Amino acid sequence: MRMIMQDSVEILSWMRHDQPTADELRLSGGLQVEDWPHARQVMHLSIQLFEATRPLHKYGKRALSLLERAALLHNTGMMVEARRHHKHSYRLINATPLPDFSEKQRHEIACIARYHRRALPSAEHEEYAALSASSRKRVSALAALLRIADAFDYNHDGRILGVAADPAHCTDKHWTITLRVRPLADIDEELEHAQEKADLFERVFDRKLHFVTLND
Repeated sequence: MRMIMQDSVEILSWMRHDQPTADELRLSGGLQVEDWPHARQVMHLSIQLFEATRPLHKYGKRALSLLERAALLHNTGMMVEARRHHKHSYRLINATPLPDFSEKQRHEIACIARYHRRALPSAEHEEYAALSASSRKRVSALAALLRIADAFDYNHDGRILGVAADPAHCTDKHWTITLRVRPLADIDEELEHAQEKADLFERVFDRKLHFVTLND
């Protein structure tokens, strides 16, 4: 309980700051998002999901950096239009030089953000088809994690504080993620949307995804 309360205070402290920091603006290449606290929370959860699923994807620090930047900017397209914001996010990110990344890597980041909702990656999509085979595999795996992280903050108020794998219940057919939840928080909507958006995860990793809250 002490760990949960400490995490809650830490996350709520960053959620009170609704404006980007100077470093966030630098990392974004100047792109804006409509909800910076949500962007930070999704990035936080994406990083933890990356670690919780490392035995499946086996990617390292560079892939994690792609996921982090995509998570931070996944909703930048909301500044243009809500309904198709995932496609606008792709366009804006792909057209904006980002510190620390090459043009090729920026394209991957844009694709990861593009697939955080709605349609799954498909060779029929021009932006995905342009990727190499290894890049397609990486984009699909990282987008699978971003979709779930975004669902975990469905209400944009940090109800899920952190996630981790439950090794005792991770097999070649199932993968179990434990959730640390803010005290008294109702996460029914978060769980419902996470299950819906687990479609790409289950396709990429060929495992059913299960969620368990620590305060069940």
